[in-house]
Formats: sequence, structure tokens, C-alpha cells
Amino acid sequence: MKTVLINRHRLGWTAGAQGSYLPVAASDRVLLTRTFAGGLDGWTAEAFPDVTVCDMRSSSRVEAAADWLISSRGAGRLVAIHEKDMLLAAALRERFRLPGLTVDETMPFRDKLLMKQLLVAAGYESVPGFRSLTSATRVAELPWAGPTVVKSRWGLGASDVRIVHDDAELWSAVTDLRLDLGDLEVEEFVPGRMVHCDSIIQNGQVTFSSVGEYLQAPGRFRDESHQGSVLVTEGPLAAIVQTHNETVLSALGARDGVSHVEFFVADDGTPTFCEAAIRPGGGGIDELVRRQYGINLIETAVQLQMGHPVTLPDPITPDPGVHGIIGVFQNVTDRDLQPALEAVLPGLVAYRRYELAGAARHATDYGHTILLRGENRADFDSQLKTALAVLNQARGVSDQ
Repeated sequence: MKTVLINRHRLGWTAGAQGSYLPVAASDRVLLTRTFAGGLDGWTAEAFPDVTVCDMRSSSRVEAAADWLISSRGAGRLVAIHEKDMLLAAALRERFRLPGLTVDETMPFRDKLLMKQLLVAAGYESVPGFRSLTSATRVAELPWAGPTVVKSRWGLGASDVRIVHDDAELWSAVTDLRLDLGDLEVEEFVPGRMVHCDSIIQNGQVTFSSVGEYLQAPGRFRDESHQGSVLVTEGPLAAIVQTHNETVLSALGARDGVSHVEFFVADDGTPTFCEAAIRPGGGGIDELVRRQYGINLIETAVQLQMGHPVTLPDPITPDPGVHGIIGVFQNVTDRDLQPALEAVLPGLVAYRRYELAGAARHATDYGHTILLRGENRADFDSQLKTALAVLNQARGVSDQ
């Protein structure tokens, strides 16, 4: 069956080595990709004989190219796993009567205002205060105290998020975001750690989930040297978050796919919903899950969009250690950190350096990734501290 794959990531991340994640013959793979940031890394004519390159900064160009490819190739399936393409893919499926998630099924995972409205309507109580943003919005009149979060209803990677305290800051943020008021919302600021739950859903049921904790709040990426995540394998937090995650996915109508749901967690361990997506988490989360549990979330996402049932390991046998990843933003240092890391980190699993230029544009814009394994969380935290000392030395700053 001819299958159109829309790719905005490194090609191997989306499609696997030589397109191995796509369960169709190479002659049936129709690739629509970009050249930027590895969109053609590892490409061969044998794996993808039918390839079209598009400037993906223009959503209308991507849509026109995908429309042409589906119609001219007689495609029977459409696969896309980047947040920016989820609604486009759903609309194209409806236009060409292709199987897969529809616009109505996808919208609750894209529109951040709608997703919280649906959760409240379903009786889920762990939702922060929120409102649509209008010209009449006044910070002092909002029904919560403390800071207010201004964010895009359609944003990703914390790139369109600002924290404000008064009307002057609110409207300055609106100007800075350069979005129409109808595309913005305001939310109650929720303090606490940020965690994520990454799941596989089949026929409306969660068949696997993994919980991780961000090393720093994603919204601080403009001010920090690094971001990252560590899996939560000890204590009661994972079970609590997994319960909330299942409630959220059910309320949002998740049917088939891989999801990434974020929560704030208070000091007493109580989760509060942040947002949800019906695509795999970025920033190396998939690699952590693969090494910890032996499950490939990216391949699973592709195969579920292809309509193929996914069989999980039975039993799932987790690694007894703890995996985490440090992502160093691309503008922090251009030095190769591997020799220094190898000298001091017994748990170093992998180090990768990416050739990207300019300041970080979102919370997973990494120029380096450091994958660590600890014997337990305390061991991971100790190695994390050592890794950050190496990073600070490379940057020429004192340890903080």
C-alpha cells in the first residue's frame, strides 16, 4: 500500500534505519521531508525511491505537496508524527477518505483551550484555572492569585509561553508572541516539578506507559544551559501519574496512538494537568523508554498510524537501573564534550553532538545529548551533577 510519510525530524528518528519502521515495501514509501536539521540524514534511493523535499516553514506548501503526493500516488495511508503536522494529516485523511485519526479526534490534543474544557466537562478536577484571552482580559480580575501564564493554544516545546504578573506584562507578552488574541489563552501558574507520561493506546486502552521527570521546567529554556529528563522508577509517583494519565486520555477520546501528557507535581505528590499530545515525546524520551523497557515509541507510533496492531513484550522486563538524558542547548558550547564525560562518568551510555546554529528556539533544541544510566535515582543524580560540572568547565563558568 502506498504510504505518504511527512517528516520534520531527523529521517532515521521518524522512519528508522532505511525506513524500517514503515511496514511496507520501499517501493510503496512516499517521503515528504525537509533538508534542515537532518531531514535527509541517511537517505538512500533504495529505502526511499520516491522523495519530495519541501520548505516546511510554510504550512500551505506542506499541505499542497502532501495533497499532490496522496492523489498522484494513489496513497492509502498517511503518517505524520510531528506536532505541527498532526491536524494537517487528520484533515488530509478526511479529504482523501484515508483511515486514521480524524480532525475531531486530533483537535483535543492540539487546542490547549479545548483540551482543558473537555477535561473539566468530564469531571476531571486537576486542571489549573484557565480562560481564553480577549481584549477585555485584566490580570487582576482573573479568578486565581499569583502569576499568570500566557500561551499559544497551538504551540509546542514551550516556545510560545510567557509568565506575567500584571496587565503591562500581559500585553507585552501578547506583542512578543505575535499571535492573534483568538490563538492565545491564559492559565493559572502552577508551581512544582514537571513530569511527563508517555503511553501507547490501542482501541482506547492504555497498554503501556512510562513516567519521567524533567530536569528543569521546559519554559526556562531561554535562560538555562540544558534541559532533559529522567525516568521515574522508584516510589509512588509513577503510579499516581499513570492513573491521572489514563483519566486524561479517556476524557480526550484517545483511540490509537502514542501520547505525551505533561503534569505539574506539587510537593505533596499531587499532579495538576499541563497539556497533552497524541504523538511521541521529543528530547530523547523515546530513547530512554527503549533502553529502560525495550519498547520503541517512535516505531509504535508509525505502525499504529499504519493500522498495524502492536504486540508488546510479555512480560515487559525493565532495566533495574535508571535512565536519563541531558540535552545541552545548541548555543551553549561548540566543544566536543565526549572525552571529558567518558573520563568521569561510569554510567555514560551515549553522547551525541549535532551541528545546529543559533539560539535555542524551543525546549528540545539540543546541540548535545548525554544519555546516562544510574544504578538508582541517587546514582543518576550524582552523575548528573558531575556531567553538569563538565559542561560548566567547557563553558568557562563556575559550578552552580
